[in-house]
Amino acid sequence: MLKAINNGELVYVPSHVRLCRYFDTARGVQIKDYLMLEEPRHLLVVENNNEREVGVHYNGEVWYVQKKDVFKEVANE
Repeated sequence: MLKAINNGELVYVPSHVRLCRYFDTARGVQIKDYLMLEEPRHLLVVENNNEREVGVHYNGEVWYVQKKDVFKEVANE
């Protein structure tokens, strides 16, 4: 689980984790679509203004993944 993460950092997202996209409606934010990753991925964080989710760049778009499902990349020193 991520404790502190900034835009521009890489995160590791394991396989079988759900990514979601949203859209705004009169009733509030709704899920537009979602997918399950078939393979693990290293993804770039582009949005982090939510306690539960982080926005990542995937296939040219911003998708959201729950922070509990991702791991922060650690640089080798």
